[in-house]
Amino acid sequence: MNTLHLQYMLEVARCRSINQAAQNLILSQPYLSSIIKKVEEDIGYQIFIRTSSGVKITEEGMEFLEYVRQIDRQIENIYAIKKKKEEKCNLSIATVHSSVILQSFLDFQNIDRRGNSQDFIVENNQNDIIEQIISGEVRLGIIQGSEISDSYRNPYYQKYDLESNIILKNIPVKMIVYEGNPLSKRKSIYLSEIKNYPLVYYKNTRKEEFLDVINVSEKHDILYVSDRGSFFDAIRSGKYISLTMEISHQQKRYSGCRCIPIESPKLSVDILYIKQKQYHLNEREKQFLQFLKESMKREML
Repeated sequence: MNTLHLQYMLEVARCRSINQAAQNLILSQPYLSSIIKKVEEDIGYQIFIRTSSGVKITEEGMEFLEYVRQIDRQIENIYAIKKKKEEKCNLSIATVHSSVILQSFLDFQNIDRRGNSQDFIVENNQNDIIEQIISGEVRLGIIQGSEISDSYRNPYYQKYDLESNIILKNIPVKMIVYEGNPLSKRKSIYLSEIKNYPLVYYKNTRKEEFLDVINVSEKHDILYVSDRGSFFDAIRSGKYISLTMEISHQQKRYSGCRCIPIESPKLSVDILYIKQKQYHLNEREKQFLQFLKESMKREML
């Protein structure tokens, strides 16, 4: 029996009208009627009784349609196998704001096209990334780590059964400035000098991760932004500077910004990925993390 014809039976039952079902299915009414007749002949009993107002379902037809609905659900499950396989090899990532990480993601997609249509990446602040992992909104979070951040995150990881793993250690933190700013001519800058200038950074960043590092108060002239576009717009204005990891070559060309090494003390961060402890990385996620590690080495170290 043709499974498509069974779908037609369900539509007739739903509409209680052969004519309306035919319109919905984009079939002629005579053709649909012939299909119904053939199915009824095959099974040996009547499914529908035609009336002036449409169709009624016979007692045998009610039982028949219940089995058809079960078959329909099983067919959906059969097709879902392929979908699940595709989903298992997709990337579902929340990452800190980083042009290098995003560019690595796009480069990896160009090399490995499995599951591209299902891939997902979003940039966010570190606290929200952790929340997205806990809620299951994404499977992988890419964040920055340091001794300070690890001290308050580790109890949080234990509470929510998360784990973190290092992708790359000791990535230098630099000052980012627009090329039109006089500071862009410097070969290096002392950390103590940075607090003398207006700053821009991402909102909802913990005080320990930015203000305390530079040793400035919350009353300092700081512009908080929510996305990387606004961050670079503020830097390009020439008024604001900030701290960052190295930016990608593409971002440098586009933004006209420079990254200046920081002296005394030198700052560095680790790049980590976090996930739910019980989740096992799929093969494509493992390949992406290795690809990201190699890309960041080339760009940042």
